[in-house]
Amino acid sequence: MGKQHSGNTESLYRIKSKLRRFAVLGLVMAAFGLMLLGKADTVLVEKAQVLFNDIATPVLSLLSKPAELASRFMQNMHELVSIRQENARLRAENRELNMVRLDTEQLRKENAYLIDLLNYVPPPPAVSITSRVIADTGNAFAQSLIAFVGQKQEIEKGNVVLTGDGLVGRIASVGINAARILMITDINSRVPVKIEPLDTPAILSGDNTEYPQLVSLPNHAKVAVGDRIVTSGIAGVYPAGLPVGVIVSVNDGVIKVRPFFNRSRLEMVRIVDYGLSGLLPDPICENSR
Repeated sequence: MGKQHSGNTESLYRIKSKLRRFAVLGLVMAAFGLMLLGKADTVLVEKAQVLFNDIATPVLSLLSKPAELASRFMQNMHELVSIRQENARLRAENRELNMVRLDTEQLRKENAYLIDLLNYVPPPPAVSITSRVIADTGNAFAQSLIAFVGQKQEIEKGNVVLTGDGLVGRIASVGINAARILMITDINSRVPVKIEPLDTPAILSGDNTEYPQLVSLPNHAKVAVGDRIVTSGIAGVYPAGLPVGVIVSVNDGVIKVRPFFNRSRLEMVRIVDYGLSGLLPDPICENSR
């Protein structure tokens, strides 16, 4: 019985030893397997992350573009509003500067006008007398009239002669009871005029014909048939604004003027003393010097 019990004990010890060895080996293999499994899981996770990024990146990029465009649009709108506000401010400043400039110009004109008023010396009132034309001495060499008025009526050389239609001429010589009128058609007549509507300066030069000529015009002056001629007041011979005539022809630089007065019906004239001291010399007198 004792031997049998001792044999059984050794058998159990051997089995336990083997089981213990298998258990240790199993634990080692399990640990190694777990390590391999963990490493495999990490690789799979990384691959999954890479694949997700490859798929998600284009989608995220598309999703981000509207947001970027919206941001740029808002920025552009803000800049546009700022530009418009600046533009409005500059326009307001420009209007204010223009108003200041206009006010300054108006003040300058008013100042100049007041200065002119302070320095202005009014001319003496015009004195006129009506006279009958008693003779027409016009011919191919002269264009003159004789008026039945003279020194007794205080007529002076240079007085202006008019009709209701316009300028006739000026007094060339005065006797006791008669005065000679030098008509604007006479070859010795020179009348400073201006051509309307541009107020182009010129000289109306008589040539002993029915239609005197315009001379001494500025270069490239523009004139046309129908333009009205009035006195300019230059040289102090005639006051400004007296009606003279109208242009009737422009041919090869020769500009002819038809006077407003009707010579065939010159029975009465008005002789006016405007208090002017100017007197144009007669061409004949100049040539004789």
